[in-house]
Amino acid sequence: MKLRLLAIALLAVAAAPTISQESSGVKRSGVLEEVLVTARKREENIQETPLAITALSGKDLKDAGIENINELSKSVPSLQINKGQSNQIYIRGIGERTGFVRVDPTVGVYMDGLFLPRADGQLLDTLDVASLQVLRGPQGTLFGKNTTGGALVLTLEKPSDQFEGYIEAGIGNYQARKIRGAINVPISDTFLTRISANVAKNDGYMEDSGAGSSSNSSDGKSILLQTRWDASDDFTLENLLFFGSSDEVMTNTNCNIVNDDALFVDGLALLWAGDTDASQGTAYRENCESNSRERQGDLTANKGEHPRLNKKFDSILFGATGTWVVNQDVSIKAVLGLRTATEGPIMSADNDGGPEDYNEAFNVGDSDRNSLSLELQLNGSAFESRLNYTTGIFFAAEDNDEIFGLLTNFVGLDATSALQLAAGQDPTRPLSPLGTVPVVAAITGDPLLKNEFTLKNQSLAAFFQASYDVTEAFQATLGVRWTEETRTSELKTVGTDMTDVENRLTGTGRFTPLVGQPGFYSFNGRWAEDPVRIASDLYPDADGDGIPDFVYDEANPTYAKADEVFRQVTPMVSLSYSFADYVLADTFIDVATTYVTWSNGFKSGFSEPRGVDGLARIEPEEVENLEIGIKTDMFDRSMRFNVAAYRTDYKNIQLITVSSDTSGNLIVVFTNAGQAVIEGAEMELSWLPLPGTMITLNYSNNNYYYEEFTDTNLKELSLRQNRVEVDRSAEPFPATPGESAALGIMYSLETGFGTITPRLDVSYKGPVFFGLDASSAVKYGNDSALAGAKEYVLADFRLSWTSKAGSTRLTAYVKNITDERFIGGTVAVADSLGTFNQSYGDPRIFGVDMSYNF
Repeated sequence: MKLRLLAIALLAVAAAPTISQESSGVKRSGVLEEVLVTARKREENIQETPLAITALSGKDLKDAGIENINELSKSVPSLQINKGQSNQIYIRGIGERTGFVRVDPTVGVYMDGLFLPRADGQLLDTLDVASLQVLRGPQGTLFGKNTTGGALVLTLEKPSDQFEGYIEAGIGNYQARKIRGAINVPISDTFLTRISANVAKNDGYMEDSGAGSSSNSSDGKSILLQTRWDASDDFTLENLLFFGSSDEVMTNTNCNIVNDDALFVDGLALLWAGDTDASQGTAYRENCESNSRERQGDLTANKGEHPRLNKKFDSILFGATGTWVVNQDVSIKAVLGLRTATEGPIMSADNDGGPEDYNEAFNVGDSDRNSLSLELQLNGSAFESRLNYTTGIFFAAEDNDEIFGLLTNFVGLDATSALQLAAGQDPTRPLSPLGTVPVVAAITGDPLLKNEFTLKNQSLAAFFQASYDVTEAFQATLGVRWTEETRTSELKTVGTDMTDVENRLTGTGRFTPLVGQPGFYSFNGRWAEDPVRIASDLYPDADGDGIPDFVYDEANPTYAKADEVFRQVTPMVSLSYSFADYVLADTFIDVATTYVTWSNGFKSGFSEPRGVDGLARIEPEEVENLEIGIKTDMFDRSMRFNVAAYRTDYKNIQLITVSSDTSGNLIVVFTNAGQAVIEGAEMELSWLPLPGTMITLNYSNNNYYYEEFTDTNLKELSLRQNRVEVDRSAEPFPATPGESAALGIMYSLETGFGTITPRLDVSYKGPVFFGLDASSAVKYGNDSALAGAKEYVLADFRLSWTSKAGSTRLTAYVKNITDERFIGGTVAVADSLGTFNQSYGDPRIFGVDMSYNF
């Protein structure tokens, strides 16, 4: 509550609730300059564009210390970015929670018109970025592939005809060090080049007590080459070639048990390696809680000696844009993109939450991503520029693969519990610590299961959008897009060699197969001997790759294939009205434009791997959005105030849940979660109260609720293959806050030895639900700390000195001044695993940067 009150107090500072941070428009005279955006494929004033847009220049990004897209969520309304093993970008509560290649992102990211199709390559460094636009709401007409949440549009600095450039370097705590720079090299009057490069490293702030090292460290390198060829007065060809390589150790997580009745805690009466008392299973709980923040201490975690947290990602991107100016009214543009990327093996989920190898999911080998895109645009105007239009076609092809492994290892059951389980009854634990006969089982059928998934995807679209100035004040816009997605999915499933399992277990002389119960073995001894540990130790992690060395049954794979086609038409209509000068005369309002926009979005369906059960069809998401807004410049253009309110109908939501296949394997899968409604409002304010002083403020409030969301009772499905529906419509939306705010204050003081600029940024995020299942939502409702993040406020401060010539800049900064601890991601799974794994956001980060322009 204190944090909420603080956020409200911050909002009161500017006496009007929010901001679009386009401080590229700051003048010493205290007047906001015009900001141009390209949200409708042509340059136009942001205040005349009937869309909710936040526009940031390259200078804005540097002033705020934003060096990667993931830092935008602190300063852009309704934007939430959760960075982890999979990058999650949400706008207005619409996002994609996994990094699986089968699922399209809901927020499109575009760099110089090139569509970046996969989430694993979307969180770009802001190296050499000239401007960045965040478009909120469905972009179902003009942008590459349809996106239901919105779009992030980056425009790079272009080669110029001057030999010039810059170099930046910095150091900080946690052994952070970085160097980046760019240089223009004009080859001739008509052929220009620009090269930029970036190297950034840090040793990480999260200690790993198991591996004896730090997690969340990073080592990234990138280089970007751009060329521009003015072949004639009418034709220009621009090329870019990008190489990027990152070697990260992902942030380690702490663990807490949040549900005693979860299947893996007490719900199935299971015993695990380390359990020696049949009447009470404690090893699973102890494994998780030994890695709790309470046990490990602040910013310390333990996932064992080989946690598999290393993430390597290498990518190459080539882009070519040809522009032909046919005449003063018509131009043709072609945009070609080629991308190849490889993501290395990594643990995607340590489900048991601790150092033991009980239950984990991981990408077993390298995952390859290859894509091609081509867009042809015809842009023009007619009727003395009263009509402006864009039309064209878009084609994209992808070839992706992903090798995904699921470890469930051995578990134990007392014989009485095993008989109850075989009969489809809820198993109970024996009353005596000695139990009866110990049974060790591969209860899910396969202790180790591997899915090799490949996706070949083609997207074809035709689009048209036109704006017509009915009068000087009134404009109407109409757009439509036809999209066809063709997907071929292939799944190869390889289980564990159960003959090898039987030979190893029976070869010890301690285990005997149970007749009629494949995968179940009675133990010749007592529970006090820890029979599950004895069985598990037969499969150590000898090669140190973080995976127990079970043998795959490569000779007996199963195959599934699905060919799916998804088609959709997404229209939009917008009406805008700009008030005439004489209407605003004698008021404090200089410019005012109001608009209403009805737009639709579509995200392709796909084929979903279901463990040993093959592939299932997931239907496309659909979004229908009605938005009204007003954009104003006031007080002699010293204040810019924009507000938007909207209602979004969200259908066939592709939501991640926990389920079970017919072999009993617990699987994380997608399902279509019926429909929901999002109602919200965003407000943005930019104000120059005095020359050299800039105050920015934004606020967003999104109310999310499901109108229909049914799931399956996991226990009934696992025990009896009985599909019992569960109503989950009362749950909160996951992974995104309903409320956020940000305040920025910057002042530039001219002195005889240069310009001194202090800047303070304060951001607020409301509570966030991180659960996957129904029980997590119940726990979150009782106490948000059991399955989510509490609200928090972060404060950042920067102090810069710029030389009188403007060529040299020195900046000292502190991020998260108060060293606030806040949960930045991961997941609670209360029905099955019973765990809440939490990763913490950046603690206090400080350092010094220096840049020199030449």
